[in-house]
Amino acid sequence: MPGSPDPVLGDWLLTHVVAVAAALGTVGAVYATRTRGDRESLTPALLGGGYALATLAVWAAARLVTDAFPSGFVEDPLTSAGFLGFSFLLLAGFVAVSALLFARRGLVAPLVGLFGVTELVWWAFLHVRGETDALGMFLIFGPALLVLLLVAAGVEFAGRWGWRRFVRGGGRSPT
Repeated sequence: MPGSPDPVLGDWLLTHVVAVAAALGTVGAVYATRTRGDRESLTPALLGGGYALATLAVWAAARLVTDAFPSGFVEDPLTSAGFLGFSFLLLAGFVAVSALLFARRGLVAPLVGLFGVTELVWWAFLHVRGETDALGMFLIFGPALLVLLLVAAGVEFAGRWGWRRFVRGGGRSPT
């Protein structure tokens, strides 16, 4: 079909399986490295950086293998570096924010959101030759997905607070 991207791995189902495996691995790494120690901000930052590098490498590898780099990336390297830099920060932010909210507050909604974002992004990055490149679409929708992840964390936090305050009585004795 004209305009629809082709899966690099040759099969839609295999693409989903790889994306789900990446999402499970990402969430598993965040869960396994939760820490409340002195350097609790360093681990999420390192996880985020590694995740962003791996995800952008998947995007680049899919385009190199299929010779489907967007023409703008070749023609304007300065703009390309800006796109890649912003994408790196945004991707790293997903992991770092999710890891910090999980480690400090025990919030699970950011991990669920991280799983969904990772599956969506890897699935999209493993497709080439659509009307618009997946990285360009991510630059538009990525910030909205990060805000949605933060809203979900806020809802979970408010729900937990309300539960403790009103349902369980805030830990106070009724007498």
